[in-house]
Parts: sequence; C-alpha cells; structure tokens
Amino acid sequence: MENTKMIKPVYLRNRDIQTDKSNPISDYILACAVGTVVSDIKCIQRDRDLWRIYVESRESCNLLISEGFELQNKTVAVFDNNPFSAGTEKPSEDVVRITVRGIPLSVDDTCIKNMLEKLGAILTSDIKYEKIRNPNTFKMTEILNGNRFVYMKPMEQGKFLPKSSECAGLKCSIFHKGQPTTKRSILCTNCWGDDHLRFNCEYETCCKVCKNPGHSPGDKACSKYDPSPKDIIAFSGKDDVMSNFYPCDIKIFGISHASAEHAFQYSKAMRSGDLIRASSVRNAATALEAKRIGAQVTVPDHWIQQREDIMRKVLEAKFDQVIEFRDKISATGSSTLLVEAAFDDYWGSGLDKKGTMYTGMKAWPGKNTMGQILTDIGRSRRPNAPQRKQSDENHPSYYICLNEIVFSLYTYIFIFSIICISNILKMSNIHYIFFFLFYCYYYKYLNVSSCEMI
Repeated sequence: MENTKMIKPVYLRNRDIQTDKSNPISDYILACAVGTVVSDIKCIQRDRDLWRIYVESRESCNLLISEGFELQNKTVAVFDNNPFSAGTEKPSEDVVRITVRGIPLSVDDTCIKNMLEKLGAILTSDIKYEKIRNPNTFKMTEILNGNRFVYMKPMEQGKFLPKSSECAGLKCSIFHKGQPTTKRSILCTNCWGDDHLRFNCEYETCCKVCKNPGHSPGDKACSKYDPSPKDIIAFSGKDDVMSNFYPCDIKIFGISHASAEHAFQYSKAMRSGDLIRASSVRNAATALEAKRIGAQVTVPDHWIQQREDIMRKVLEAKFDQVIEFRDKISATGSSTLLVEAAFDDYWGSGLDKKGTMYTGMKAWPGKNTMGQILTDIGRSRRPNAPQRKQSDENHPSYYICLNEIVFSLYTYIFIFSIICISNILKMSNIHYIFFFLFYCYYYKYLNVSSCEMI
C-alpha cells in the first residue's frame, strides 16, 4: 500500500461515547456518524480508551473540532490533543505543548518539571518522551530522539517561556506556540533602505558600500574604491574548489555528503531537531538546493554559538579528504587572506568578486567568517609552517647556564653554612661529606624537575 502523509488526528475518549457496555460502539458505527460531518475520513483507530480519527484535510479536522458530530442522539465533542497526554478533561480545555531539547536522558523528569514551573508554566500533564519518525513514511519508531514534551495551560497575554534556560546545570532549549520569533529586519537590496523591500522600491539603485546611486561596489566612482587589490584570494561559486558549493565527497560525523554545503546544512537541521529537512538536505541535487532547504529550518538559540565550530569541522574534513582543496589552501602564502565573495554578510564579504577585490577591507559589509576560518586552517596546517626545535624548546641554553651559576652559588653558601654550624655543634668530617652528598642529590632533583616543567 502506498504511504501517504496524513495530518494530525483528532481524538475521542471511549468513555464519552460508550453509554451501554452491553452494546459497544464499533469503528463502523463511529465512521458512519463522523461521515455525516466530513467525507474525507482516512482512518479510525481505537487504542484502549482512546479513538483516533484521521482525515485528509485540515479543514475537515477543524470542522470536527468546532462542531463535533451526532451519535445516538447525542452531540459528541472531539479533542484537538490526546487527552491522556495533555491531561485535559474537556475538549474545550485549551493547552499548549512545550518541547524541551538538549537535556540528557539521565536527568530526572522532576528537574525539568521544576524548571518549567519556576519559569511560570502551569503544567497539565506528566513529562513525555519524543520518538523518532521515519522522514519518508512519517511512521513513529520506538527510538527516542532525546526531546521531552509536556502540556501547560496557556500563559497570560504577552507572556511566554524563554527559548533557553538551565536545568540541572545544563543549558537547554524550550519551544512552544506563542513564543516570539526572531525575524530578519526589513532591508531593500536595491537602495538599502530599511523600511521596504526590493520588489516595491521606488528609488534609484545604490551602491551597497557607500549607499550612493550611479555605481556598484568596486567601481572607481565609489568613495570606498581601492585601486590596489590586497593580498587576498576571492572565491565563489560551484566551480571554485574553495567554495562550499563545489561538488565533492565529504564524510563527517559518520555521514557522507555531496558537498561541504550539504554537510553544514544537514548538521544544522539535525541539531535543530528537524529530521525531515535533514533528510531533504541529504537528497538535494545541488549545494544551492541544500542551502535553500536549510534556510527553512527553525534553529534554536544554541545553534548561533555552534555554527562556526561546525563550519570549521566541515572545512577541516574537506581539507583532509579533498586533494584539490588541500593543495590550493596549502599553496597560499602565509600573509594571504581568503575571502568568500558572496552576498552573505555573515559568512562572506557581502560583495561579488569585483566589489571584494576593489573595495577597502574595512568597508566590506560582510564579516567574511568563512574566509577567516579557511585562512586559519591554511596557516595552521600548511606543511612548511615554521616549528621550534625540540631540543631548544625543552632545554633553552640560557636556562642551562643560569642553572650552573645558581648551583655554584648555592654550593658556596651551603659549604659556608656547614662550616659555621659544625664549629658551633663540633661536628666531625663525616658529617660534612653526608650533608654535601645530600645537597648534591637534592639540587639535582630540583634541577631535573624544573627542566621537565619548562
């Protein structure tokens, strides 16, 4: 049978529809009753005291929730959420689902409950565990994905739980309906105004660097024009081996990918708990398609702190596994700066190749984070990088000379002290020898230990 994606079901409690235990309600009777309201029933399933009703459209689902249906001369109301999971007694009782991510399974549920209650949540259910769904069939497996969820009563208008908190000394992410979303600020890429978008811009095209009309970044008319290209290498596009869009086989975190962009976007989706888009990224035909799918992922707050480290790991894996990439990086000079000439203001320079090459570095609108990571990898992993000699590192000559001087000085002081003490205590010559040997051994031990610590 062909697998089709079904929307979230509505729910019934058998106790609410079963009035006569001697005459149980069958799935056929229930289907006939529900069929008087909606015509696209896909499945009716009973699980002990719970009935699940699957329909093919969200409109039918909403109709059942709002109107219910007639059964044995009685209007039956349906639940939007599983009443046994949400802890609700009436279909009209509104609840909000909370998902908590980033907490190890070893942390007790009580810690999570206490954290949420301190943040102002009024919980209506126990802590539940999410399971992994097959991204193709959407069937639930028996394998946990580490996320936990619980239901709470809706919070007051304007109040919501924070997206991140600490539980048992660990940072975690919290998600629920009603939390404010972080949206990009409005910016026109034609005139660079911040009160409209490009498609409805009525102004003349302006330079992204100097914001003046009549020219583009890198043109001589730009006030930030630099006629002397710096010691940089600008790269972009799928045909440049240094670009993440360049097709190549990379294996990282145990998974093989068709490009560095595939690897990065897959990691982002997985760390955001979006298994469906993670699967779509892996199957994307091109790096550009993978990037577009990844842009649809709703990322948690902790991803912002992790993304540079993940990108570095991806690029280091590419350096180790892609010969052309390694050779090109290794061939760059120690003073050369690598720049991604892309319109991405975080990973790239924010400009195209011409604009990047003929605009002063300080005027680049982008941070060039990608280029900085590549430059660091090139400098740290270049074969001819200068290294200090092992002998000089462990035993500097100045330290050896200083040790000899200090040893001589300490010896004279020690002998003088022993002579003075012996005259006072009237000690024999054998004591001189004993103390001197003890002193030589003790100083040698100090000398060797101090050398090992340097």
